[in-house]
Amino acid sequence: MNPNLLPVDDSSPYHDALAQCIDHWGLVPEKTELVRDGVNHVFATEFADGAPVIIRISDGALRGRDEILGELLWLDHLIRHGCTVTTPIPSRGGDLLETIELDAGTMHVSCFERFAGRQLDPATDAEWNDELFLKLGREIGRIHRISDQFQLPVDHDRQPWYESKLGQIPDLLPDVFNPQVAEAMRAFTDEMRRRPTPSRHYGLIHRDLHAGNFLVENGKVQIIDFDLGCYCWRTMDFAVLLFLYYYYPSLRIPHANPESSGHVLAKMVQGYRDEYTLDREQLDTVGDMILLHTVLNYFLMAPTVEHWQIALRNPKTSIKESLAWIEQLWLNGHELHVDLSQL
Repeated sequence: MNPNLLPVDDSSPYHDALAQCIDHWGLVPEKTELVRDGVNHVFATEFADGAPVIIRISDGALRGRDEILGELLWLDHLIRHGCTVTTPIPSRGGDLLETIELDAGTMHVSCFERFAGRQLDPATDAEWNDELFLKLGREIGRIHRISDQFQLPVDHDRQPWYESKLGQIPDLLPDVFNPQVAEAMRAFTDEMRRRPTPSRHYGLIHRDLHAGNFLVENGKVQIIDFDLGCYCWRTMDFAVLLFLYYYYPSLRIPHANPESSGHVLAKMVQGYRDEYTLDREQLDTVGDMILLHTVLNYFLMAPTVEHWQIALRNPKTSIKESLAWIEQLWLNGHELHVDLSQL
């Protein structure tokens, strides 16, 4: 089953929620298709006037209404200060978020402008190059700088990384997880929680910046999908991209190695510094951020390997093999070489 081709009338709570929101935004059902099936269900559709939009449906068991509203307020602030990021669209009733109560649970529905840019394939696309890395760095730096000028209201705030329900280490460990790996990861995350979080080093970040979450149009980078946005170390917004395409077996691009990863990091840092400060002490945390992302990856994907195998379009190196690579990394003392010599 290809999650990108699921019909909109498929029997699931997400499709039930979508059906109830058609009138909220004036959507055209026959122009609606599922484009992403991961933590959220994301649909591409149109308004009655032909304007292309995105509908995102979030499971209320994973993300509360107030936290999602915090994301939408944050996006509004970024847009008003010159960032090219996902643009929320109010419903006909003037609400940025519609909450749908179903027998299966609560679903939160939001609507966004659909950018005209395209996604890049890091393995084959010629635009995956130094110029792109510089631009990505500038966009990340601008988002971090503008975010530091903003404080979300207490009742609509985002969570710190360790409070997110996604990828948490369960107290009672299911059989699908290796207990030695889980113990090592738990010790590491406990130590990370005790670390100082100085200003400018730590704050609101995107948290999921990979090739599926930015688009390129006429040389301009458009950052999308802030759903995993949280409070964390700034360098996490470098680490996710490096991990996925230069370390993680299922998505690693041809000829990827620590040296090429270091080159990409150096270019992103160069662009970032055009917008915001970034010192060596911060950069020394990149390796730890990559390790922290392996924890999220492991506990998010291991319980539903087949789902993620399909969602990532059946990569040649299977998700099962990649999770085994993560386990071996942690069983061997989680020594992960990150090349900082080019900075």
